[in-house]
Amino acid sequence: MPSTKPQIHSLFATPLCVHFVPVAVEMNADLKPLILERTRQAQSRGQGAYAKEDFRSWGNHHAQTLLAVVTDLADSLTASRSGGRIKTEWKIACRAAARVKGEYQEMVARPGAFWAGVYFADDGYAKSDDEELGGQCELGDPRGPLPAMVAPQLSFRMPGGTSAGFAEIIRPQSGMILLHPGWQPRGERRYEGEGQRLVIEFELTAPV
Repeated sequence: MPSTKPQIHSLFATPLCVHFVPVAVEMNADLKPLILERTRQAQSRGQGAYAKEDFRSWGNHHAQTLLAVVTDLADSLTASRSGGRIKTEWKIACRAAARVKGEYQEMVARPGAFWAGVYFADDGYAKSDDEELGGQCELGDPRGPLPAMVAPQLSFRMPGGTSAGFAEIIRPQSGMILLHPGWQPRGERRYEGEGQRLVIEFELTAPV
């Protein structure tokens, strides 16, 4: 007999993976001076100073460790069209950035990548819980504002339904990886901390 209760399905879900690197404390201690050295001479236009060189060329064994974690996560979240698990030889582009007080990152998609994400080597908060420090990571609704245009005072009574048409907010933490589809917009709010925020941003492209 069919169920008498309404069956609610979450269609076209957007995956977000939040993961903490187990060896982050040791890895970040070595990465911070390397990132600062590579970004010191870079010009900032309000969205952080980006290192020109590929992270893998100067991140030594920590770059290998971090990217191995990222690719393992990507493989575990990727399937064939029939739903079977696969292992992919990802092409990875990655670069480091340093942001200081008053800087932000524009919310943009990375449509050329299957997966995109960021690793926070230093969140800049110095263990403070003060929300006034800003710098929260924003993940936009890939549908844009459409779900909120007809009746912005309403939302959907289901997981993730209240942010439809807006953005999900995550407060970065040192050692955190965020991995999401490349077509989902991601950015960071204006950072008001006194310390420097150090990140590694990456994009994973599937082989042709």
